[in-house]
Amino acid sequence: MRTERLLQLVGLLRAHGRLSATELARRLEVSRRTVMRDVEALSLAGVPVYAERGRGGGYALLPGYRPDVEELTDAESRALFVAGGAGVADALGMGQDYAAALRKLATGLPQRRTGDIGHALERVVVDPGGWSGSRHQPARLRELMAAVEADRRIRAVYRAASSDWSGRRTLDPWGLVLAGQSWYLVAAHRGRPHTYRVDRFERLEVLDVQARRPAGLDLLATWHELRDTWQHRLSTPVTLRVRADQADLARRQLAMVLRGPVERTDDGPGHVLLRAPVGSLRGLVGMMAGFGSWVQVVEPPEAVALMREVAREVLEAHPAEPTS
Repeated sequence: MRTERLLQLVGLLRAHGRLSATELARRLEVSRRTVMRDVEALSLAGVPVYAERGRGGGYALLPGYRPDVEELTDAESRALFVAGGAGVADALGMGQDYAAALRKLATGLPQRRTGDIGHALERVVVDPGGWSGSRHQPARLRELMAAVEADRRIRAVYRAASSDWSGRRTLDPWGLVLAGQSWYLVAAHRGRPHTYRVDRFERLEVLDVQARRPAGLDLLATWHELRDTWQHRLSTPVTLRVRADQADLARRQLAMVLRGPVERTDDGPGHVLLRAPVGSLRGLVGMMAGFGSWVQVVEPPEAVALMREVAREVLEAHPAEPTS
């Protein structure tokens, strides 16, 4: 643990040039006294770290110092190449290994480059949680990751998307995919590949049986094929006539049910047509009804009929004079 912290301390000094004991303590999440002990330990180990006194002083390394690169552990190498970012690494239980791997790689770069990297990292932030500030982590994700890595068959209870029905399945896991904010398992059931939302697994048992996984499998290509087939099978093309100043908001609302790109064309003064494939007409109507007269469902006829039906239901549920 201390070795890792000392390495991190050297990396901070190389990236920032000079940092006070207080700032180092904050970044390393230790006390100032611990920082001073660590600096002394580095100095005794031959690292050219020195203190600058007075206002604006702190600790710094001799210019041009470049430490030997420490070899990555197996766990750190795995985290670096598998995770694809700190957020994914945390979700898979690789967060500490991922951070350690990055620090070790940074120590092998020239000081100018580490400074450039630090400069960029202080100005660009990737927040996987999005605007809501939270990111759901499925309860079974790490169990599935272990099964995928060990190539082990699983027995699971899986809940269907459109109902409360749950069924048992024995699956051969092929891999995990993070698509947007959701995790999916690509797995074979009775020899045929399917996708499964990880947050719909209610129970999971990893079996001591080798999973059947095709040799040379391209997981990304398989995911794209399964996704595109599903989107094509479940999508319905719709056309909306929208007030031009509400078009961007309507497109954002449509994102919940979209199954493909949105095409936008002008339709006279102050209006546009939005054409897109959607996965749920009921979901579409539910979101568009809130726009009132700003949005008109043009096609298909069944969507128009559903909009009228929903409008009647809303009127019936909200009479002018509520009954007691």
